[in-house]
Amino acid sequence: MKIINAEFIKGAVKAEQFPEIGVSEFAFFGRSNAGKSSLINMLVNRKNLVKTGSRPGMTREVNFFLVNRPASLNFNPKTKKFSGAPPKDMFVLTDLPGYGYAKLSGGMTLQIDKMLYEYCTNRPLLKTIFFLMDMRREPTETEKESIDFFHGLNIEIVIVGTKADKIGKNDQIKAKNDWGSFFNFDEEFIIISSATKKTGRDNILSLIVKRI
Repeated sequence: MKIINAEFIKGAVKAEQFPEIGVSEFAFFGRSNAGKSSLINMLVNRKNLVKTGSRPGMTREVNFFLVNRPASLNFNPKTKKFSGAPPKDMFVLTDLPGYGYAKLSGGMTLQIDKMLYEYCTNRPLLKTIFFLMDMRREPTETEKESIDFFHGLNIEIVIVGTKADKIGKNDQIKAKNDWGSFFNFDEEFIIISSATKKTGRDNILSLIVKRI
């Protein structure tokens, strides 16, 4: 798939603010320092489409990005319709709030949990959640519970191991095998990636093409 352009649509903190765009949607979720911003920027060939926060946990809303919108195709937010038929390769990427950042207040954590649930249960065109994990870290029960939660909502999960350039090839293979056993995942649903080296980009985009 060729990425022609990508643009920020809006940020939202509750379901009634979520945009209704009418094309396939793919979300990114993971710990606050898992590298979501860098990975999305790498996928769309943009350096700063998604802003990288100065501190982990800065993403506290659901951010929507539209990919491959032709210049001739306009969206009317009032009617929630495009001026024409969207091309087949147009889709939405969603940056979900990270988890596991201890400095968030209890109230803010509950607000984010509610927001995630509303998102997952109000996006009929959501195809896949890419669950990001730093390849240098061991998987945790919290991550397993999160994946089980998404699966319970009948959402496809693909694990993306980030920052693969920080470890050797053998360690990458070992981590992928260990994660497969820990999460009971087939190999095809675990992608090794590096935003720095652009590793895994083609794998992720190929999966998106199959789902839209």
